[in-house]
Amino acid sequence: MSGGPPVVIGHPRPSAAGPLRDVLGRLGVRRLTVVEGDGLAQAVADAEAEPPQLLLLHAGLPGFGPDLLVGLREMAQLRDVPILGRFASGSRRAELMRAGATDLLARPLTLAELSARLSVYLERRRLDRSLQEVIRSLHSYHHGAMQRMALARQMQLGLLPDASACRSLEGRYGIAMDSHFESSSELGGDLWGARPLDDRRFALFLCDFTGHGVAAALNTFRLHALLARTDLPADDPAETLRALNGLLVRLLPEAQFAAMIYAVVDVGADRLVYATAGAPKPLVRHRDGGLEVGPSCGLPLGLAGEARYRNHCLDFPLGSTLLLFSDALYEARGWDGEMFGYDGVTDLVRGLGDDELERPLGRMLDRYFATVPRLLSDDLTVLWISRSVRPRSGPD
Repeated sequence: MSGGPPVVIGHPRPSAAGPLRDVLGRLGVRRLTVVEGDGLAQAVADAEAEPPQLLLLHAGLPGFGPDLLVGLREMAQLRDVPILGRFASGSRRAELMRAGATDLLARPLTLAELSARLSVYLERRRLDRSLQEVIRSLHSYHHGAMQRMALARQMQLGLLPDASACRSLEGRYGIAMDSHFESSSELGGDLWGARPLDDRRFALFLCDFTGHGVAAALNTFRLHALLARTDLPADDPAETLRALNGLLVRLLPEAQFAAMIYAVVDVGADRLVYATAGAPKPLVRHRDGGLEVGPSCGLPLGLAGEARYRNHCLDFPLGSTLLLFSDALYEARGWDGEMFGYDGVTDLVRGLGDDELERPLGRMLDRYFATVPRLLSDDLTVLWISRSVRPRSGPD
């Protein structure tokens, strides 16, 4: 056992504390302070920066009693330090223990027993100090980890289109765009985006990587970087997915993949051309209230290098709305334990009144979360695009 913090002995005759010194020395204590009378207060004050391992008080010390123990326990640096009263008479034991004594070592007491008793308290104090160091280290690590996680989350949210980009698309193409992104942990595996292609067409995508947390979030950064490449056939959804799949097969770790829908909205031709890779089917609600569910086929990205994808076309005229979403929307379970299901999603869309169709996503999700517990087991992304007016002519 190393010397560690000091042991303080309060003794009416310091010269008579030799046996205690010997016992403590054999137990590995290298720092020992023996004081008498008023010297105890000064020794405790000196220990403010480094509390002692033990405080041993002889019953003959002036002032020894309950009041002294209560006063010592009120000192912050002694709150958890073992305080042992040596040679206290049996009649006062209960009173002294209630006042703050950890233990009372009454006569007769052999040196061997004294050594064993002191060894227990020294070891317990050493373990307490080690535990406190571990706790402080864990607190420090947790604080640092939370700071890093918050920074990573901020960076991930920075991948999504900001309000300025959305408003620009809305004005250019005569649409209303609303979105909801909610990860099931600090970091998620969902990513969506939109970008102009020309004066009448813009591209739109939603991707959902398997899993969630750090690994899934790293994959969203990978995909974001790939989508920034200029050699992707951005106006051909099926070819875009094929190209991305070929790249992700080489990048994604084993057993990781992504479900994705990539669409091109043509506001001049009033149509939506899209391709899916294991993604949920898109929903289009038309002006007359009719709901069209588009087909979905194609392997998720990252599973097979030779996978091929197919373009599908849906009418998307003025007054229509488009809903894209990750599978968490319909795979979540309600309060009754039943899966919300695709029918639940279509019922939500059908249930919106005509006066709610401009920006309906908030209302729709309020109704959704009245049925489904908010603590999701998977990341949730929902996009709502409404064709409200004819686009203005020319680029921004």
